[in-house]
Amino acid sequence: MNQTTTPWSDTQKILAVVLVASFISIIVIWMFVPPHSDAGSTAVLNTLVGTLGGMTTMVVSFYFGSSRNANTKDNTIAALVAPEPSADTPAAPALPRTTPTG
Repeated sequence: MNQTTTPWSDTQKILAVVLVASFISIIVIWMFVPPHSDAGSTAVLNTLVGTLGGMTTMVVSFYFGSSRNANTKDNTIAALVAPEPSADTPAAPALPRTTPTG
C-alpha cells in the first residue's frame, strides 16, 4: 500500500512516543523515590502526573481505538477516488479487504 507521510505525521508519532515514555518513566521513578515535600508541592505533582496520564490515555486511544479504523477508512476512500492510472503509469496494487473492526 502506498502511503505518503508528511513531516507532521512523523511529529505526531514522535510526540506520542515521548508522552507515553515520559509517563511510564515518571510512574517508575515515583514508585522508587516518593516525593518528600510539603502538601502543596505534592498536590501540584499529582495534578501534573494526572494530566500526563490523561494525555497518555488519549494517545493510546488514538492509535488502538476507533481513530485507527477511521484512518484506514480515509485511506481507502482516498484510494478509491484517485484518478485512473494512464497507460504510462503502472497500476497501483489492490487494497486488501478489511472488516469494520480493522
